[in-house]
Amino acid sequence: MAGSQFSERPVALFDRVPERLVLMGFRGWMAGYCSGDLRHWEEVWNLHAGSLGVPAARALVERLATFVSMVRDHAQCPVRCFPGACPQICRDECFVLAMLSASQNADVDCLAYAMRQLIDPDGHEAAIHPVVAYAEAMAEQNLKLMRVPRTVVQDIAERPRRSCLH
Repeated sequence: MAGSQFSERPVALFDRVPERLVLMGFRGWMAGYCSGDLRHWEEVWNLHAGSLGVPAARALVERLATFVSMVRDHAQCPVRCFPGACPQICRDECFVLAMLSASQNADVDCLAYAMRQLIDPDGHEAAIHPVVAYAEAMAEQNLKLMRVPRTVVQDIAERPRRSCLH
């Protein structure tokens, strides 16, 4: 079908710097917490510093660390992530990306919905500041995330959970 919207190659999330920094940063920071191996955090730092330079990376990684800590502390269940180099994203990673995108795009409905999927209701008040702070820090570095519509988040949330992702 020449000229069809479906004939174009879709944009892969990891092809875009903002999404790559969020997803690889989140995975790496979570892996550091899970394993206790500082190399994961060093890899996250190197990715950010190489993409943005040291001063910008410092501010962004600080917000990332606070955001990941909040997710770990307030998640409804243990957070799952794919390994760092995996080209797909899992359910929890979708909710993370949706929360940050919704914050950047002033989509309060999507932000609230994505938070309900990942964050325990008692943690919503504590969660909002790290979400907004990280999303704003990204925007300050011209790292604008693609908009994630609530319908996409809802579709993912309504799919049956898998017992094992990898």
